[in-house]
Amino acid sequence: MTDAVEVCILGAGPAGTTLAARLAALGHDVAVVERLRFPRAHVGESLSVAVWPLLDELGLRGRVADAGFVATEVARVRWRDDDEQRVRVPGGLTVDRGAFDALLLDRAREAGARVLTLSRAGRPRRRAGGWDVAVGERVLRARFVADATGRRRLLGGRSTATAPRTLGLHAVCQPGPAPDGTQTRIDALAGGWLWGAHLPGGGFRAMAFVDPAALRAAGGDRSRLVHGLLSASPLFAELACGTVGRVQACDATCYAAPAPIDATSVRVGEAAFAIDPLSSSGVQTAIGTGLAAAAAVHTILADDGDAQAAIDYYAAYQRHAVTSHATSAAAIYSEHRTNADQPFWRLRCSALAARPPVAPAAPPVDLLARPVRLASGATLASTSCIVGDRVQRRRALTHPELDRPVAFLGGAELAPLLDILPQAPSLAHVIARWDALLPTGRAEAIADWLQARGMLAERVS
Repeated sequence: MTDAVEVCILGAGPAGTTLAARLAALGHDVAVVERLRFPRAHVGESLSVAVWPLLDELGLRGRVADAGFVATEVARVRWRDDDEQRVRVPGGLTVDRGAFDALLLDRAREAGARVLTLSRAGRPRRRAGGWDVAVGERVLRARFVADATGRRRLLGGRSTATAPRTLGLHAVCQPGPAPDGTQTRIDALAGGWLWGAHLPGGGFRAMAFVDPAALRAAGGDRSRLVHGLLSASPLFAELACGTVGRVQACDATCYAAPAPIDATSVRVGEAAFAIDPLSSSGVQTAIGTGLAAAAAVHTILADDGDAQAAIDYYAAYQRHAVTSHATSAAAIYSEHRTNADQPFWRLRCSALAARPPVAPAAPPVDLLARPVRLASGATLASTSCIVGDRVQRRRALTHPELDRPVAFLGGAELAPLLDILPQAPSLAHVIARWDALLPTGRAEAIADWLQARGMLAERVS
């Protein structure tokens, strides 16, 4: 039996369901294929405060807030040195991933996506005008395919490691530590680091991140390795005295797919790239890829859409995410001092060592009464960006000190505002012109942003 569908999404994790919900809401015929039954057990219970704006975009803030998940306000941390700190992490959540992922899947259903759970898809096969995806006895004939199968990467293709190989080991410990006002714990050891959190159903999830060589040195015995790491940690040692459940292993290496999108397929979530677990932002990163991919796919499928702009946008989005996450992770690893000379830590700081030093900022100059221009190195260049529900090309501000082109600032398109610079006798006149075009206070805020980043210079006649 053959069924036609416009978009077939493989995998119902946060990336796949986000993409499905957004595309279905935009009027596309979407089918989601998931091999497991929901709610499914899943590791990765910690969400940072950055997840809330993404949930707003999906219309899920209220449901998640009312789901009974545990707020993560304070964490016990040993990182920079041997001293323990209690670190405030307001706005974070520790969730039951089965329940959280089910909320996202329900949102996709409500938007109109067809959901096929307990359905194992075969590797998609290209054909003229799209793809054939075998799902049991039926074949889904799709115009577009999205791979949201995580590290399985059902679409295949190679990936490129973007950080040293990392092994993740995790187990549920019983009984969990007594509540002490904190929800999560993080500890840095000589050969890796530990993360742990209370589980909503009881017990305590402990995770260790080490070089794969550590497991070989333990004779391949996962339990022995994890027990030794827990015992060596002042924050986790009490867990080693109780029952440590079956230790499971997973690859936690960062990587990226060289070509995450083309005219008939896209990779989202960890099928597109994987970030360091140190960030505790895997879920929101996955949701972000789903939202970005939705704009790109919607553009590609539109009769009048700029498909190449969409492809360029999503590829640039992925590159920027990979680079920024790698830099942030390396900076956090470099904060650890006690074992800085150990191979595990030295390797993970290498991304910072490879970056050229940042030149000190020049002292600010009061430009308000002077004629201004764009600073040296700043230009307006065509770039792909999201405009409404689609990807379009717009002129954007680029500069070596900006980590990515900026087309919109505070909701305002920047290039038409910058076009005014050569016409005005002073920055004050520029701001006055902008005031007539923008909501109250927005013009001054944009001028402040440009000056703070050195994007403006005095214009000499």
